[in-house]
Amino acid sequence: MKAPASLASRFRAQHGAVLPLAMLSLLVLSAVLLGLSLLGGQEPLVARNHMMMAQAQAMAEAGLDRALWALSTPDAADGVPWSAPAPAPYDGSRLIGVAIDGVSLGGFRLTISGTGDRQRQVIATGLVPGDSGPLGRARQDISATAIRLRFPSPPAAIAVRGDLQVGPGVVVDATDGACGGQAGSWSSGATTLGAGSRVQGRDGDVQQAQDVRAFDDRTFGASELGALKALARVRGTYYQGPVSFDARRPVPDGLIFVDTVSGRPITAATPDADLATVSLGEGASAGRSGVVRGWIVVNGSLAIGGDVALEGLAFAADRFSQAGTARIRGSVIAGHVRSTEPSVIEARPTTGPALAASCEVGRTGGGVIPQRWIVKPGSYREAAG
Repeated sequence: MKAPASLASRFRAQHGAVLPLAMLSLLVLSAVLLGLSLLGGQEPLVARNHMMMAQAQAMAEAGLDRALWALSTPDAADGVPWSAPAPAPYDGSRLIGVAIDGVSLGGFRLTISGTGDRQRQVIATGLVPGDSGPLGRARQDISATAIRLRFPSPPAAIAVRGDLQVGPGVVVDATDGACGGQAGSWSSGATTLGAGSRVQGRDGDVQQAQDVRAFDDRTFGASELGALKALARVRGTYYQGPVSFDARRPVPDGLIFVDTVSGRPITAATPDADLATVSLGEGASAGRSGVVRGWIVVNGSLAIGGDVALEGLAFAADRFSQAGTARIRGSVIAGHVRSTEPSVIEARPTTGPALAASCEVGRTGGGVIPQRWIVKPGSYREAAG
């Protein structure tokens, strides 16, 4: 009878053994529930912070767009003059508020530094709900370089830093006069006219043996070519080395940049194998009109032939040639960095001149080159405050 009594006493000794485990479980569950409740209480605040940062980003982008508009319209009441530092509120001195239906969403501060009509630095700071607020504020900074593409304004329908040869029966007409006087042709070397050719302009017909410095002042500089290259990369119209555009590979409208094989600027020491050589032939236009519109910028030589019709600017850092029935309306510039051979125009279209000067068509690329200020590719930067 002692054994059952011993077993019963043992069971009585274990009474309450589960209580610590139960209390520990309750403690863990309480901690978990407390953590979840704290997280649940913070979620609205986190969501609000995310929303305010998104709004601040939108405000900063709106500020950058406002800066580009103000630079593009210098004569407007709220525009930025190119000849003087940017006035208020573009000097960062005042918050420009943004509201919808009378409800304020925040605002931005703008600082446009520098002067001139080609390049400016812009800092746009988006602020929500404003400079200050009961729950603090969200801030987003955007910095960028604003640029405006410069049309070189050549002194003639074709400007050559070297010799120029005009073939028999070729017509070059620069009597448009819409952008001031231009000569028919301009060359730092000799200009040779073939039998029956006709070169005419409002500011003289043929200007030859001109000062090279006058050409250098009217052409693209190294920094401008770099900006054009970067912009073409962004657009997907950057090419290198030998390139032929024809019906099988039409040329898109807009800015076209063809670089050397190495990507380095062309110099007098650039080897032949590194030069860009570009040709436009039959059916080169990608549009239904059959007209190529835009700027074709080549770090090398450019040849336009066949039945190509170009409206805009043809720029060759080296030699230029035009043949067949090709016709150009706009401007032609040839830099002759390496070549000692003359640039040649021997095209004889079925109607009209081979080259008809038009500074407006050259400047706008037939209406496809933006004339407003844009963000220089690669210069856009963001920083949260």
